[in-house]
Amino acid sequence: MTEDPEITALTSVYTALKDLDPEAQQRVLDYVARKLGLQHGPAAERLKDPAGLTEDLPRSEPVSDTRNQIEEGSISDTEGISPVALKWMRRNGLKVEDLGRLFSIGADEIDLIAKSVPGNSKNSRARSVALLKGMATYLSTGAARITYEQIKEACLHYDAYDASNHARTLKGMAAELSGSTSGGFVLTARGLTAGTELIKEVLGITANS
Repeated sequence: MTEDPEITALTSVYTALKDLDPEAQQRVLDYVARKLGLQHGPAAERLKDPAGLTEDLPRSEPVSDTRNQIEEGSISDTEGISPVALKWMRRNGLKVEDLGRLFSIGADEIDLIAKSVPGNSKNSRARSVALLKGMATYLSTGAARITYEQIKEACLHYDAYDASNHARTLKGMAAELSGSTSGGFVLTARGLTAGTELIKEVLGITANS
């Protein structure tokens, strides 16, 4: 019997969102609603009310606060970066040119392109890879979701794959990385914080900079 596609979609969405904090869940749902052009729910209410537009909504025409989304760089520099990630960049003082040292900003799909990742062992580098890969998808889609295969492939590239301990390493990141090898993973709120701190560490950005 063919599985109902609506049920499949509901299951996938629930699995992807269940471990995120409520604010992150709402941001993801609102962003997807806008991408699909759905005219109901919280996203639609903000679209109908220009006075209540939040900073992460795309604008059809330039407005004064658009320049403040990123401290440096033109609007074209931010193409491909999710509205949610733009807010995150501003909050953390991260610029497009800085992130371009680690991620393929401007590409059709933002990915990790750093020459190396932090870590003195394969297991510690595997943690860095998982966090940075999650942050790459966060930049691109606003949801830090990654598959086991994506993590493994990147770990092989960065000499971070320990065949006998890889699954155990990911399991040990439960507070930062929720999910499973079969269903994929998503960075938790703590994982997003850890990923942000790791990016700043790699870029040499201090708390007071």
